[in-house]
Amino acid sequence: MNKFTYYLQEISKSVSTGIVGYLKATLKLALLGFLILSIGLWFFRVDFWFIKALLIAVVDIIPVVGSGIVMIPWALIHFFMGNTTLAWQIGILYIILAVVRQIAEPVLTGRAIGVHPIYTFLASIVCVMIFGPLGAVLGAIVAVVFKSVFEVWRYQERDHL
Repeated sequence: MNKFTYYLQEISKSVSTGIVGYLKATLKLALLGFLILSIGLWFFRVDFWFIKALLIAVVDIIPVVGSGIVMIPWALIHFFMGNTTLAWQIGILYIILAVVRQIAEPVLTGRAIGVHPIYTFLASIVCVMIFGPLGAVLGAIVAVVFKSVFEVWRYQERDHL
């Protein structure tokens, strides 16, 4: 086996490990969102709070759009129907969920893929600017690929010393 093939295999293994880590981090974020939503909806005495929290947590996995695609219209509908208390409660719950997710996402994702959270965050921002909403998913993957290539290159340089 030549060196190029060996390095390609090492990069492939590292990228695979990083992508699995990214998927695990995404599931952890969904679980965190589900817990926040469950507590909030139960506290606000929303009917079928468990099912609603579960469905919103699943939708929250979608990058950029996330839970806002459900919670913002839901709050607006209640507001215009005159149920302003529930509208404000849903709005506040959405803000809490968004803030917690914005704080937890770079940390969980960065740890899971082995990339410092600031690099994961920067990669996501650059990818969103280049690819639009799809870039939110690609950012973590790009960070994994760069990390993998850099590590293999670094080990290659070390082996030559």
